[in-house]
Amino acid sequence: MDRISKNNLIQDYKIKYINRFNELPSFVSIAPGRVNIIGEHTDYNKGFAIPAAVNKWILTLVSIRKDRTINVFSLNYKKTLRFSYDHLDLSGELWEKYVKATIYLIKEKYNVKKGFNMLIGGNIPIGFGLSSSAALEVSIVSSIVKLFALKIDNFEVLKICNLIENKILGIKSGFLDQYASIFSKKNKFLFIDFENLTHQYFDSNINNGCWILVNSMVDRKLIFSDYNQRVIECSDAIEFLNQKIKQKIDFNSISTELIEIIKENKIFYNRLLHIITENQRVFEMKKAILSGDLNLIGKILNQSHNSLANNYNVSCNEIDFIIEISKRENGFLGGRIMGGGFGGCTINLIDKKIKNKFISNIKKSFYKKYRYNVVVEEFLFSSGLNVVKV
Repeated sequence: MDRISKNNLIQDYKIKYINRFNELPSFVSIAPGRVNIIGEHTDYNKGFAIPAAVNKWILTLVSIRKDRTINVFSLNYKKTLRFSYDHLDLSGELWEKYVKATIYLIKEKYNVKKGFNMLIGGNIPIGFGLSSSAALEVSIVSSIVKLFALKIDNFEVLKICNLIENKILGIKSGFLDQYASIFSKKNKFLFIDFENLTHQYFDSNINNGCWILVNSMVDRKLIFSDYNQRVIECSDAIEFLNQKIKQKIDFNSISTELIEIIKENKIFYNRLLHIITENQRVFEMKKAILSGDLNLIGKILNQSHNSLANNYNVSCNEIDFIIEISKRENGFLGGRIMGGGFGGCTINLIDKKIKNKFISNIKKSFYKKYRYNVVVEEFLFSSGLNVVKV
């Protein structure tokens, strides 16, 4: 990935803001994208995960207006949105819906009345699996919070972002993506407990490995995919299990032995099996990272992919092929599909000595089969949300 620094991005966007609105912005909100090392589809099931922010950001620059008009300019889409609080609908392209839904919710929740100018841009690749949409929400919400001096902490920002997706956009997602964007610390891994919405940080002892993303270029379109169906299936599965055992227990109280009693329902059984074993892998991954055991980290990643592909059924042919050809490379330690699934990218840990060879071979092998190019990138870890007064 290109190595433009956060500070250079801020300075560049400040100039663009002045050129667009003929004034300085009051605040710049910087929200990073994220990768998820382990713990996939566990967040909406109140489980555990280990994500981390990466060195790609969405920036939102704002200044207040005297009227009720909102002027939004997107650098990435080269498009202007202009509307008032009195005529705020949620139509438009997906990115427009994210922007409008965010503004709508804050207006409704906190009775914001004045308009503002806003410039949005960033260098998170859209559709790469780095959660550009979550970073967009976090960046916009936090910029408006600062602009209007709303008495809201970062946990409230987190909940607002989740409401935007769940209640307004209809995506039954959990808290993982926004959580990582807000609370990550540079050179630390984030261990999240989604049942209590608490987290802790721990150090990485990975010295000779590097993290690589391979983008399959398969569009996921989460709103229109089977993602929401997985959420429903998990909820139905735990309810079905509770009816069988005549108790009311949650995901963190069930075991692989207990779910044997619903094995005749293959879908419910497989969904619960993934959640149980994935939560176990989160704890195993923490120990492996702390000990610097690259082979164990890779093994856990491979196990996670097998479960996501076969128990949770969120992989696809292109992703499975990427994992297959990656395993042929000497120095490949492990990898898996990352994110909501049904496309997107794989996250892979490799011996850093083979980085260039690995990237070249994966590109060649994939093109030979599918006749189009994948994007393969190394990424670095970053700190979380930062709002700067100009």
